[in-house]
Amino acid sequence: MQLVCGTIRGFSEENRIFEIRDKNRVKFYYLSRSQYKRFKPYLNEGLVVHFTCKETRTNQSGFLVYEVVHFIKMLRHLPRKTIVYYDISTIKQGVKKIFSRDGYRLFLDLEFSMPPHGYVHGNGFVSEIIEYGLYLEDNEGNLITTEWEMIKPRHEIGINSRTIEFLKISENDLRYAPSPYKFYKKFKTLLTAYQPTIYVWGKNDISMLDSFYKENKFVKLAERKNFINLMQVIKNYYGIKTDIGLFNAYEFFNVKQPKEQDHNALNDAVATADIFKLFQKELNTDTIE
Repeated sequence: MQLVCGTIRGFSEENRIFEIRDKNRVKFYYLSRSQYKRFKPYLNEGLVVHFTCKETRTNQSGFLVYEVVHFIKMLRHLPRKTIVYYDISTIKQGVKKIFSRDGYRLFLDLEFSMPPHGYVHGNGFVSEIIEYGLYLEDNEGNLITTEWEMIKPRHEIGINSRTIEFLKISENDLRYAPSPYKFYKKFKTLLTAYQPTIYVWGKNDISMLDSFYKENKFVKLAERKNFINLMQVIKNYYGIKTDIGLFNAYEFFNVKQPKEQDHNALNDAVATADIFKLFQKELNTDTIE
């Protein structure tokens, strides 16, 4: 990769390409869709950018371009001030501050019912939480408790071979599982007693909890501010564009996977706690750029 610092001279939204003059040459740089969506409001003429890009050029829409890997800083010089729109060092400092705060940590994983094989979209299927795993620890990383259980779905269509095969369970595991209220009560008890920060891997668990409350007419137990999407934090910290699979994250931190992912909710909650500790170790040794 190469480091580039310069001022944008022009930007093509249609092609997601911007240009920078480097000495006497004009060079073109290409954005991925996710980068374009995230930084579009700032990418205008006169913006000063610091970023890394690939060493070799490729052809995009008739231009020989370098693909942007990640941005480091974006700012604009005005007559009386400089506006900083994005600064990875500030993000890193914020992440370190969040991860150094005291308090209990609850690592949560949820598994959901899946539409049956041959399902046609729009036929009324509603995905539900049907399994949960909880791993609660104190500020020092000492285990307080773990919890795992199935949850009986409200809708019969959720009990199907596709869901059963994916989670490696039996039909009776779902038909005779405890009611949604039992999970709600357990979750409420832990949140009330420990007031933990709740860590999840990806955004789906957070949105599915919102649907769970609404579907079952339960009072909401935690707001979005109580959750940390660990995958997104890691992506932002390292400037990663694509999602990271939970068990692939072990390899990202140069640690061998303890086992293959089996989509058991407790095992996934434990894995989330493992990745948290590996990332925390990196934070303690990383020098902010």
